[in-house]
Amino acid sequence: MGIGFQEEILLDILSRLPMLPLLRFKCVSKFWKTLISDPYFIMKHQSHHKNDLNSQKLLVVEDMTTFFSSSLSTVQLVEDVQNLDCVSNIKPFDNCNIYGCCDGLVLLGFVNRYDKQLLLWNPSTRESTVLPHPEFTPGRTTFGLGYDATSDGYMILKLDRGSDDIDLPASYEILALKSGSWRKIRNFPTMVCPNTGYVLEIDPIDADHNMEPLAFLHGAFHWLGLSYGYSLVSFSSSDKVFREIPLLEPTEYSTYNMRESDYGVSVLGGMICFYCTYCSWQMEGTFKLWVMKDYGVKESWTEVFTLQEAHLCSIVPKYRFADGEVLLCCRLNNRSVFRTSKGPFGLWPQIDIYQEGIVYIESLISPKSLC
Repeated sequence: MGIGFQEEILLDILSRLPMLPLLRFKCVSKFWKTLISDPYFIMKHQSHHKNDLNSQKLLVVEDMTTFFSSSLSTVQLVEDVQNLDCVSNIKPFDNCNIYGCCDGLVLLGFVNRYDKQLLLWNPSTRESTVLPHPEFTPGRTTFGLGYDATSDGYMILKLDRGSDDIDLPASYEILALKSGSWRKIRNFPTMVCPNTGYVLEIDPIDADHNMEPLAFLHGAFHWLGLSYGYSLVSFSSSDKVFREIPLLEPTEYSTYNMRESDYGVSVLGGMICFYCTYCSWQMEGTFKLWVMKDYGVKESWTEVFTLQEAHLCSIVPKYRFADGEVLLCCRLNNRSVFRTSKGPFGLWPQIDIYQEGIVYIESLISPKSLC
């Protein structure tokens, strides 16, 4: 290089750079490419940028092959929105779902009534890998993606709601990416049957496509179960044990004279959150959000805010900013827009998005290296 930097100094400098120049610098020399591709460097780079708002990206799907990405910085400019081409080796499907993300990796599901194909994709590097098929029941499945520190590997949990109409029971499978094969989970309790979520005025089979992705926190997958009532269920990726986490008292989120209600669970700012949208006969929507400040402690459930708006069908919280403001994806009639509790969010309210989208962090992790 002609300068004589020690490798440790060079590594420290490069690890603080944004994603785009790093990808370009891989072309400088074989040494730089090897250094930037090293697992230790990737971990160090991610550590530097995990709390950087410019490295936090909002990803939405416009159609089956077109994805848009934008940083979550407070200034949202048209030039900041990037068009990301998805992989071309996936055969045509009717639908595309974003099932979750972890460490910059996004789990995509391409689905129709007869088949599903899972894809692990890094939108920052555009690398992807096709995942093995589990035993699917088309249209009734959702997934979650998480990192298991015990095995030092990524896990995908599949939940299939089953069907009473055709006598298909609920089923659960887990995929450890290192193993490359799915394993069925047996003897699960009745309460873990996942809630499908409410979708307004669409075909019941299509509604099953919209089962909420699984939330991952503290080494466990979380979702709303439905047996005799709602329950917050967790499944540990390390010991493979189902647990029930205390939910709010029903009186806190139930209401009367409402046509439909939509409930969900997500992760915001390192905390489990519970949310619901009430839709009245007058099409007046009311959204409420709670967070569990102390994990597993029922008394720590705290209401964050309430939001009311006309023609509101449902709201899904996506991200919590450092000042406590929450990014929301709102479904208004047949279109979805992004906003916060204070108002519109940059460019995104002008775009009718295909589905809710997800927030991910820029990462150098290669999906192909994990399988």
